[in-house]
Amino acid sequence: MKLNALLDSAKNGFGKLRDELSEKISKWFPALSYLPRDTELVKIHGVFRSKNLLKNKDIFVAIEWKDGVTSSLPIEMASFLAPGYTFQDKKVISQSEYERQLAHIISLERVDKTSGHYHYYFKTDKGLMKFSGFELARTLFFHNPHLVRAAYTANGLSALAFVNRNQSPIEISFPESTKYPVSFIGTKSNRTHLAWMLLDKGAKDSAFSIFESFLKCKGELGFKFVPPNLVGWLLDVSLLPDIDDGCYEVVRIETVVDAAIVEKFSGIEFYHPKNKEKNSKGEARGTKSGNVPANDIEPDLDLGAIPGLGRRLDIQRKKGFSFNVSGIQNVNLSKVHNAKSAAKGSPSDDSESPKEMASVGIPEKDGDAQEFSPSINQDDEITETVDLPQKFSLFAEVIDEIAKSDGIKLVQEAKCYRFPEPSNNSRVVYQTQYEDRLKYFVAILDIKGSNLILVEADTNNLEKPKGASTLILGLKEDATENFHEILQNFSDKGAQWTHSFINERCNFFSPCRHPSLKEKGKVRTDQEYKEKWVIDLREKLRGVRNAA
Repeated sequence: MKLNALLDSAKNGFGKLRDELSEKISKWFPALSYLPRDTELVKIHGVFRSKNLLKNKDIFVAIEWKDGVTSSLPIEMASFLAPGYTFQDKKVISQSEYERQLAHIISLERVDKTSGHYHYYFKTDKGLMKFSGFELARTLFFHNPHLVRAAYTANGLSALAFVNRNQSPIEISFPESTKYPVSFIGTKSNRTHLAWMLLDKGAKDSAFSIFESFLKCKGELGFKFVPPNLVGWLLDVSLLPDIDDGCYEVVRIETVVDAAIVEKFSGIEFYHPKNKEKNSKGEARGTKSGNVPANDIEPDLDLGAIPGLGRRLDIQRKKGFSFNVSGIQNVNLSKVHNAKSAAKGSPSDDSESPKEMASVGIPEKDGDAQEFSPSINQDDEITETVDLPQKFSLFAEVIDEIAKSDGIKLVQEAKCYRFPEPSNNSRVVYQTQYEDRLKYFVAILDIKGSNLILVEADTNNLEKPKGASTLILGLKEDATENFHEILQNFSDKGAQWTHSFINERCNFFSPCRHPSLKEKGKVRTDQEYKEKWVIDLREKLRGVRNAA
């Protein structure tokens, strides 16, 4: 037999064995098209490849649940897959509590390779700690499905965005054809994380080692990679004592408090083709109006479905985790000049939106589902992004003018946040003209030693815009709880303020109506509108000073 024939025979034999092993693993961990309801995830066994479980997906995470059942979910769900999490529909509804510690990493002591799922032992200032490979990768890299897919692709990171170190500040640009959502670089925390992945050599090498190790796994179940150098890192971890191993077992990494890096970076500009300059009316240049079919804003999860190209992105955020790098500063998102824009219209009012499905995987032309995107490291404050509505800059300017008044001090400058998710079936706060829940702006003023909170709901950006007043709130004791209840009530009541509900939680409450767009039949300029808004708010605040 010739050499080539021998090689082909060996290759075919290996492929057959790999397929047989994959089939066995698939039977041990059958794929689910949903998240099990009210059942706690207790263990990640590793990652494996199978082409026979779900269409459009071939990499799966093997999971064990508290009831003893084993199953698997597509790798794109990785950001949500941590021990102690319990799910309902598409959300993490609870997580088991363990001892929490802030741990400084001193050194990597050893790697346990006795199973296919490697464990890494780190010496910390709180003792020896054992981390599973998957949990490390989940919190270091797997923050959303796009980053997961990049980690499992040969040139995933380099194809994601282009880095130009020859510019000052450093430029990171997404290609015109990018599918990476601009909302995923909408906060300082997730921009900093992505900058770390693209700029830090240790991060890039570590991410590539995930792909490289997976290729070498020969169809086995497990997870192995080469972590970046974590010496000097500060982690907030949930852990359990492992008496047999003489160490702590880290169940979850709750936050990367600080990722220590050798090369420091200050001044980074992200450019995304969908983050365009806006005209004086707050519209992206080049956009066209029209009617588009209404979307189902709360699609059901069906992981067996295939996402369609151009379909709505169904983002589900898991709160609480953040990734911080003190060695990376001033990471901003800049506007793209002269960017081409796809036509965008307002939703059709002809009928109620049909029920849809959401799924993970690479969108395809014939797909009929929305793209489900479970994500972490997405804090609620919105900063320096396309996510900042045009109205926010005007509100911030008004607050700055108000703060110049006698007897008024600025305690907190204007900030932008998302309204909380409704606790009932109301969906109005999801029906916005951007890929996100409705936003609100808030600032805090001090008048004669008392804090007043000014709140502005961005109701102009609802699919069906409506007016809303600027609220002036002097909250009762337990101010934080009262404020959160007021925001929650707004979400639950279909994006409306309930004045009686607010009054019960305030020592002082006064709504200030927005100025009319016209005065004596003449349209106000932006400057005239701002000046009128300042005058009206000052008048309302004068009543507060007199009452005090």
